[in-house]
Amino acid sequence: METVSKLASIVNIDIKMPRMCNRQTKRVNVSSNSSEEYFKVSIYIPFLDSLISQLHSRFDERLKQVLPLQGLIPCNLHLYNDDLILSAASIYENDVPHAISSLSAELHMWKNQWKDTENVSQTAIEAIQHCQDLFSNIKTLLQLFSTLPVTSSTPERTFSTLKRIKTNLRSTISQEKLNGLALTNINKEENVTEEEIAQDFIKISARGIQLQDWLK
Repeated sequence: METVSKLASIVNIDIKMPRMCNRQTKRVNVSSNSSEEYFKVSIYIPFLDSLISQLHSRFDERLKQVLPLQGLIPCNLHLYNDDLILSAASIYENDVPHAISSLSAELHMWKNQWKDTENVSQTAIEAIQHCQDLFSNIKTLLQLFSTLPVTSSTPERTFSTLKRIKTNLRSTISQEKLNGLALTNINKEENVTEEEIAQDFIKISARGIQLQDWLK
């Protein structure tokens, strides 16, 4: 509230409560003695309540049971003991390629592999690249853990992107082109050069081989 008050004073705006009336069903009609109290009751407290309820829904009991699987990530090997990891892995007993009883031996060898390594993997995706045939169960568990949806921001961002791309003027756009435009717009952080695009085009079509000389 102090920050907003300072910004309002710079642009010469007075922070006031909206007009109150006895009967109101379309907006917040909170009786308060000051504008700060009004915005606290009408905006701040409901926002906190919504935030807490969303945290409870995202991090439910199911996710708490699976969370020890992050102990398989090399940088987190010291956070969880073997019993917690094995208990979490038992939830996916039907999904791993081998018996869950062999995971204890895999876990012992997995920890020894990263024992004296300086640059350990920081994410599940990086750790998967170092899983050999001996760690088939660990590889599967890391793949499952990396796909757990913590938030819905990615699909919501995708829907917003599609609304911007597929306008009335682009109603007849093909699905392949729509997917390409959407992926390009969503993954803005990826730095793709023109040469990489041309190389992919060359691999797809034999006629594209003629473009190889143009890249030099």
